[in-house]
Amino acid sequence: MESMTGFGNRTEFIGEYQVTVLAKSVNNKGLSLHFRLPKDISHLEKKLYDQAREIFSRGRIDLNILIDASSGEVTPEPDFPLAKAYIDSANKIAKEYFLTSSPDAFDIVTIPGIMKAPDFNDTSDFIDKLIGIVQKAFQDLLVSRREEGNGLFSVFETNMKKIEELSTPVSEGHKGRVEHLFDERKRRVSELVAGAELDENRMMQELAVLSDRIDISEEYQRLSAHIQAGLKILKSNNCGRKLGFILTEMHRELNTMGAKVDNAEAIHQVIEMKELLGELREQVANVQ
Repeated sequence: MESMTGFGNRTEFIGEYQVTVLAKSVNNKGLSLHFRLPKDISHLEKKLYDQAREIFSRGRIDLNILIDASSGEVTPEPDFPLAKAYIDSANKIAKEYFLTSSPDAFDIVTIPGIMKAPDFNDTSDFIDKLIGIVQKAFQDLLVSRREEGNGLFSVFETNMKKIEELSTPVSEGHKGRVEHLFDERKRRVSELVAGAELDENRMMQELAVLSDRIDISEEYQRLSAHIQAGLKILKSNNCGRKLGFILTEMHRELNTMGAKVDNAEAIHQVIEMKELLGELREQVANVQ
């Protein structure tokens, strides 16, 4: 079982650049990808999207990539062609208007765009290494989601087995209750129509219909089948939607059982089963 909640991060150096990749995910009906990338690598967005889709099928995935050269190991370099253009223009203006001053080196380097940090896209195999770091962060996220899923697995398995354990005595106890009510109703009908002609077969048919309406054996059988199916699919990594459907069916059967039982102890046991099921219906939203 895999949860849709998790976190992964990697920090590595590529040459003089420190690359930090943060990946986190929360529950979502489908797969929703939200990436924050530096402008210089925005062209990688589709490739990273495809990379994420190969690993994840559900959840909201947020990816944030930070590239830092603030360690001082990366020094800016002058754009000489641009600097020359500024100097030539300044000299032309000075000549045209008979000016005696001309820009010095400090004036030039303070002009926006003259000094540029090296483009990390030009660094040898920078992009390939960056994609490799993102892949590691995604794998860390996957591990985190599966660890979270292991915890959910334990909750689902425990609650489902507890529901199965509680449902058995409710079903067995109610069988005797149905038989008792059948005999009691038969006695009451006989008392009420004492001395009158009575179609015995018709009376037995009507009493059988009434008894069937309060019988929970079919609900119990379907509930048990749903539990076994749920326990079976817990071991897969893409069971969230199937589990959601199974829990809905279990809820329907427990509602019907609760409406039919009239014994105080049985009612309390059905309520307990519904509480256990309610916990699972909340948690299933986090299962991939």
